Amino acid sequence: MKRCAWLLLVALSAVPAASDDKKKDEKKGKEAAQAPVVVDPVKDAEAKLAAGDADGAIKVLEGAMATNGAAALKLGVLRESRGELDVAVDAYKAASATLTGAAKGEALGRMSVAQDDRGISEAGATAEAAVAADPEGVWPTIAMARRRSNEGKPDEAIALAQKAAGAGGGAPATAALARAQESKGDMAAAEATYKQAIAADPKSISATVGLATVLRKTGRAAEAEPMLAKLIDAQPGAVAAYKEMARVKIAQGRAQDALADANLAAAMSEGDADAKELVAEVRVASAMQSVAAGQVDLAVADLMRLRDEYPNSAAVRVGLAKAQIARRDPASAITELQKAVELDPKNAEAHYQLGTVLLRMKGDAASAVTSYQKAVELEPGNTAYATALGTSLVAAQQSAPAIDLLTKLTAQPDYKRPEGFVSLGQAYVQAKRYKDAVPALEKATSLAPENADAWATLGWAYFGMKDAAKFKETAGKARALGYKEPNLLDYLKKIEGGMTIK
Repeated sequence: MKRCAWLLLVALSAVPAASDDKKKDEKKGKEAAQAPVVVDPVKDAEAKLAAGDADGAIKVLEGAMATNGAAALKLGVLRESRGELDVAVDAYKAASATLTGAAKGEALGRMSVAQDDRGISEAGATAEAAVAADPEGVWPTIAMARRRSNEGKPDEAIALAQKAAGAGGGAPATAALARAQESKGDMAAAEATYKQAIAADPKSISATVGLATVLRKTGRAAEAEPMLAKLIDAQPGAVAAYKEMARVKIAQGRAQDALADANLAAAMSEGDADAKELVAEVRVASAMQSVAAGQVDLAVADLMRLRDEYPNSAAVRVGLAKAQIARRDPASAITELQKAVELDPKNAEAHYQLGTVLLRMKGDAASAVTSYQKAVELEPGNTAYATALGTSLVAAQQSAPAIDLLTKLTAQPDYKRPEGFVSLGQAYVQAKRYKDAVPALEKATSLAPENADAWATLGWAYFGMKDAAKFKETAGKARALGYKEPNLLDYLKKIEGGMTIK
């Protein structure tokens, strides 16, 4: 009896304990139900994007960007893909403030590229910061490749861009490589690479602007304009596109149309000295239109006022010098060009124009060679500069380097400058390689049948070969075109009179 009573007591005492455990479990269940579910904003945004809700994705990412670096980075990429460069830069900046290591390097690298497209002067410093955060990262490498191109260091830029492309950098790395090739002066390679980048990413600002630049520099500005117009419509914050559009219009002789684009670029850019300088370039182009119309004195007066307004602008001084050349004032032109070179030693046009004045107006071929060489070094892909260098080498009696340069130049498939073939022929005649001169000079006369110098030089080649009949034919053609050099005309008269070439 006692044992049964004890068991009953134990059983009764256990009931409250079981009830308490049940209550605790119920409480835990309620608390679990009330606890907030943590959602990854990046995954949430990606799900919304997959469902076609881009605005919803942006809203999610914006709500998290202050504290979540990954969300800020994703927001920057999304904003940039929509052409919203300003807010993309802000998002990348927020991301870089909270991320570390490779993620920080990517945020800064992407920010540098966006800043460069937006015309923000801090792009270079941001590229350096990206590399400091992640020296081997793809985006820091792309950003640094672009920086090196902007600094005029194409070989370094090419190596960096190739490294980024090999590491999976895609279209941005390809565009960076094209920019480096353009910086090196290899316009054919740059054009092909820019097109490759555009095929991979039709929205790429840098690739589209870069291709337009190459087209302008190779005499196809009209092809570039519709590309830029389409880009500006899609991405109105792309300062680089406005800048190139202005230069494309200048190249087509539409300086007045270019002014609106230049003013927009200057107003939108943040500390971009090139955009500010562009406004002056447009006004120079307008003055040069006055020169072309025969209003040289008016152009000189306008450019002098512009020089006073922009005393440190090399472009303005080059424009003024060109107007002074048209006015046959070499001394004033040389003064302005020397100042332009001092202000901007990397201004290839200043060196080229200085060489032209020295050669054509002062007869100083040796000094002209030096100026032209500098222009070619700065823009190795510019055939006009290379042709002028070849011509000056001939004038300076340096036939061997002239032949080397002009042979390579005229062998280019698209080269069609008759003066290059004339100068090559003259270099061969100078070196007494008369048979070699003939093909170059025949090419010159086919390109420019009215070029008296080409016919005269061809005459001297046949004279050197002792071919009297061909000499009379070609030298006679030069005479008919108004060639006045007395030595050739004297020999022509004698040979027509029966003299034998010995």
